[in-house]
Amino acid sequence: MRTNLVRGGVAGVFAVAAAIAFPLTAFAAGGSAHCSAKTCQVGVINFPGGTISVDVDVSGSGTGVYAVTGPNNYQCNGSFPASGGVRSYVCRNAPAGTYVAGVNGPSGPTAVGLRW
Repeated sequence: MRTNLVRGGVAGVFAVAAAIAFPLTAFAAGGSAHCSAKTCQVGVINFPGGTISVDVDVSGSGTGVYAVTGPNNYQCNGSFPASGGVRSYVCRNAPAGTYVAGVNGPSGPTAVGLRW
């Protein structure tokens, strides 16, 4: 009985050590930019196609505008309240390739990111 408890304890220690040494990793890709001006832009390559998310943040009061462009004249854009903090939007059915995202706000700083 004592041997089984020791084996179980050793196995438990290895399981905990493995969880610490090799944590779960999110498999995401993309890019981001942080700018001091009221406009900001980022480009990414090798998007595999499908759904791409755009994260935007602007300063000031009023309205911010974002736009995502890609291959085959793909466009995804919209507007949002500038005072709401960081926001995320989803662009669907995007073809594979290179993308550019931009954000324009009432004032700087601004930030924009693309991820998938």
